[in-house]
Amino acid sequence: MTGKAATTTTATSTTVTTPAATTATALSSGDAPGVFVHTRAGDVHVVVDGDPSWPAVATIHGLPGSARDFRVLGGLLAARGVCTVRIDAPGFGRSPAHRTLAKTPAERAALVVDVMRARGHARFGVVAHSFGGSAALAAAALWPDVVTTLALVCTMGVTRHRGLQLPHELTGALGGLLTLPVVGPRAVAALQAAYDRAGVRRDKPVDAQAMHAETQVIGAIDFADLRTFAAHVRCPTLVVGADDDPLVQRAVSFALVDALVVAPLVSHRRLRQGGHFLQKHAAAAVAAWLVDCLADRLADRLADRLADGLADGLADGLADRAAVAAAG
Repeated sequence: MTGKAATTTTATSTTVTTPAATTATALSSGDAPGVFVHTRAGDVHVVVDGDPSWPAVATIHGLPGSARDFRVLGGLLAARGVCTVRIDAPGFGRSPAHRTLAKTPAERAALVVDVMRARGHARFGVVAHSFGGSAALAAAALWPDVVTTLALVCTMGVTRHRGLQLPHELTGALGGLLTLPVVGPRAVAALQAAYDRAGVRRDKPVDAQAMHAETQVIGAIDFADLRTFAAHVRCPTLVVGADDDPLVQRAVSFALVDALVVAPLVSHRRLRQGGHFLQKHAAAAVAAWLVDCLADRLADRLADRLADGLADGLADGLADRAAVAAAG
């Protein structure tokens, strides 16, 4: 990294701008095998990096997206003692579509909480990318005793961003056209072309059913709700963005930071270059921030292990002494 970073600090937030992404990690085309978690809404596929007994974070991918989007970050966190549960949203990655679509940010956040509870995590951090930021804000606001930390990486915020080329209300209304015999295939092709222009890749072939679900999720966005959620986030929060992001412009990230009015700590990291996928290309910086925020829980885990080791050693010592006394 070259050049000098510009830093602005306030009482509760810090904005740091750096010239370029600090990490460029080679990505493999595959991913680790995962497991299916049974929830009230249906089965959800997850990939788990690290020991499930460690402090945990859940990931929420964009639209489209999948658990693969966080595979670099998951590996870095596992190396530092944090368990990452990378979730495929229903209908994405390897998760089957559910009979009832979770459309609103609150409904999608509830699914994340259900998945994490089913995995045994009563409290956890949340890392979101792109459109996943809407559900992440809802999770932190509606489950303040559950979500311990929040990292928003190139996410949508509380104002419209470039990625919403059409008004979200119109996108939701047009979703019904995707299932019509003649218009449907053309509409699907047009939406795929829009994704291609934006540089967004999909893990699955495009079909009318998947596209219809995506339009309904987009149509369920309410920026007034997102502003309310942001105003009720009470955990340390990281906002990461790049000035050359083609989908989420700089002003959206700054408006999001301003909306986090009661969060005890807001760190805002800006990269001059890095694009829209900083959870891959700036993964080391995101991982370091999360580990710092989880430091108390990591220390508690180490203390528990030391205490268990001392207790086991004491028990073994007493057993040896008892055995010697019995033999004598």
